[in-house]
Amino acid sequence: MGDIKKIRKKYQTPMHPWSATRIAEERTLLKEYGLGNKKEIWKMNSLLTRLKDRAKLLIAQQGSQADKEREQLLQRMARLGLIRPGATFDDILSLSLHDVMNRRLETLLFKKHLARSAKQARQMVTHRHVLVGGKMVTSPSYLVAVEEEPSITFAARSPFLNEQHPERFSEAELEERRQRAEAKKRVEKKEEEEVLVYDEKAIKEAEALVGEAGTEGEK
Repeated sequence: MGDIKKIRKKYQTPMHPWSATRIAEERTLLKEYGLGNKKEIWKMNSLLTRLKDRAKLLIAQQGSQADKEREQLLQRMARLGLIRPGATFDDILSLSLHDVMNRRLETLLFKKHLARSAKQARQMVTHRHVLVGGKMVTSPSYLVAVEEEPSITFAARSPFLNEQHPERFSEAELEERRQRAEAKKRVEKKEEEEVLVYDEKAIKEAEALVGEAGTEGEK
């Protein structure tokens, strides 16, 4: 019959279980992305770590095979929407956990306004309401490829396919959400401009003080 295959974990748990900073960050991620437990955070973080380690290894290697593998890794990352086409390995090394979390099926379902919350999006996926590329996907952590993203929809038997379903956003609600998002962007842009103006003013004041100090030193 052969030996029974030993099931091994595909993720790494935190090295220190009682880090207050990490616990606070994980609590925020759980709420933001509607996750079932912290294990899902650790899985995505382990995936990101493996990708970065692979990128570091390939950067140091030389030869035609290394060139081929580097190109394959860049294409794979671009296909998953983690980096833009034409990006470099520096872009891979600068990826954050949020970049990976944003490519999960439940996150994209919520961002497309097909669900009212991240928790509801997760429930829709696990209850077999969602299709990706015409195929049923029941894993909320499924990383959606860029070419698959437009094909996210509900199954034919799902009641959510009806746009008049009470749990679907109405046109008025979607318009209101769009206006809020645009207003938020305008506020953020204004704040960034104010910060830049303040920084320029502070730099000029500092240069003026340095100039005055230099003049007094010459005297």
